[in-house]
Amino acid sequence: MEIFSTYYQSQKALVVKDALGLIKNPVVLQGQILDFIGLIDGRSTLRDIQLELIRQRNGVFVSIEDIQSLLSELDSLFLLDSDYYRDTKNKIFTDYSQQPVRPAVLAGQAYPGSIEALEKYLDSFFPEKPGVSVDNSDKKVSALIAPHIDLRVGKKVYAQAYAAVKEAFPKTVVLLGTGHSLHHSYFSLTEKDFETPFGLVRTEKPFVRKLREADEEVVAPHDIDHRNEHSIEFQLIFLQHLFGSDFSFIPVLCGSLHNALAAFSRASEIPGVNGFLSELRKLVEEKGSNVLVVAGVDFSHIGPKFGHSFQASSLISEARDHDTRLIDAICRGDPLGFWAEAKRVDNRYNVCGFSSIACLLEILPDSVGQCLGYEFWEEEETQSAVSYAAIALSSAN
Repeated sequence: MEIFSTYYQSQKALVVKDALGLIKNPVVLQGQILDFIGLIDGRSTLRDIQLELIRQRNGVFVSIEDIQSLLSELDSLFLLDSDYYRDTKNKIFTDYSQQPVRPAVLAGQAYPGSIEALEKYLDSFFPEKPGVSVDNSDKKVSALIAPHIDLRVGKKVYAQAYAAVKEAFPKTVVLLGTGHSLHHSYFSLTEKDFETPFGLVRTEKPFVRKLREADEEVVAPHDIDHRNEHSIEFQLIFLQHLFGSDFSFIPVLCGSLHNALAAFSRASEIPGVNGFLSELRKLVEEKGSNVLVVAGVDFSHIGPKFGHSFQASSLISEARDHDTRLIDAICRGDPLGFWAEAKRVDNRYNVCGFSSIACLLEILPDSVGQCLGYEFWEEEETQSAVSYAAIALSSAN
């Protein structure tokens, strides 16, 4: 469960999201309900809560029945750490762990659910003459940074990204996704094969096990974070559209590295993470030209929707400058410079792809890149915005 503060209709609010799907839509909490929630600490009795609410409301009476009704409503929304919440959550964990295949959860929602319709839909992404070509076309693209924003929003930049690898035909894809719900571990792995309307993509299970064994302390003990994550699913449908389903892949969700920003100067310095990335780097080196590394990431997230007290319009210029500096470091193949720029602003612009890109730069040394496209999407309703880019990397040698 993810809880973050924001502003909604000019008032302070808490937004609650749940990657498990218990909470179908984000819940916005405002006003007096915030004071009420602050009193639910697992120690206070109903009587304690009643007296405190009456005090806060200057003597206005609040009945025990009213408090019980509010608690029941919060519990029904899975907002309380209750037996009801824990039992339902445990059932989801158990059911998912027993599934051999991760289904396409967004088929029919974020993109068409049938093969024919999806094929036609993705065909529409690619113009006959791509607007940007990759420099040094004699060098094969070894890695790709592509968006994971809504497909309709990012259509142009998705096309710019995947047009750069349409002739690649890799045998193995290392897919570094953004673990939006991965908060307590640096990585999440799964041995499940992935299914989309195009068919099944086989996961390289032996290598997933080797990655886990490299340092189990940095890997989540379960694979539940993959269940509803879109950052990998969106990349798979493009890869299958271009290459069919004959390639195997290694799905890696990257959790936040921001808590390590101040203490270290690159991802490979973090204890445990260094061993994990070293094993991943070995795979890339062993596979050589038969492997493609893809990072499904977005860049800056600004505005009230993402915890800022200012509208995105007042932050776009400086966020774009930050993105530009990050992209320049990526294109230089400079993990130290990339990390230093993130440290400089202390994650002020919520770059959700920071961890995945930091890891990509570690497993692909001696690479240079080219930015093929970059855009900001502004959401008028929330006065917020998200940036995203397409970047192709190839060997500098």
